[in-house]
Amino acid sequence: MSDSNNVRERFDELYAAWEREIQNPRIQFSSRPKDYIENEPYRQIVQLGKEALPLILEKISAGVFFMNQAALEIAGSDLEQFRSEEQNLPTAERLMFARERMPQFLSEQQKSELILKYLAKVEN
Repeated sequence: MSDSNNVRERFDELYAAWEREIQNPRIQFSSRPKDYIENEPYRQIVQLGKEALPLILEKISAGVFFMNQAALEIAGSDLEQFRSEEQNLPTAERLMFARERMPQFLSEQQKSELILKYLAKVEN
């Protein structure tokens, strides 16, 4: 079995454990994204490192914005850097939500859009 298969297998195991963890009613009723990521399975996903980044980006693409922080940590990236780069682009090249002006506060979905745009460039 190749290393990439091992990483996928381990990621899938940890992701399933994380999904079970966040079913806790204390977490389910929380509006704080941090409550969804401050647990052992999530930490272990981050510890998988760069080999897991494509798998994390897949989850973000599927709408799992709770993986945003994992992607940023693994890539050693800063969301503010992406915001700045996006603001400096010609209007037509910006993500739709940033065309007129970059919002002061980003939703988790908007953060996901930035992460996917800028980390996908790094992956390719």
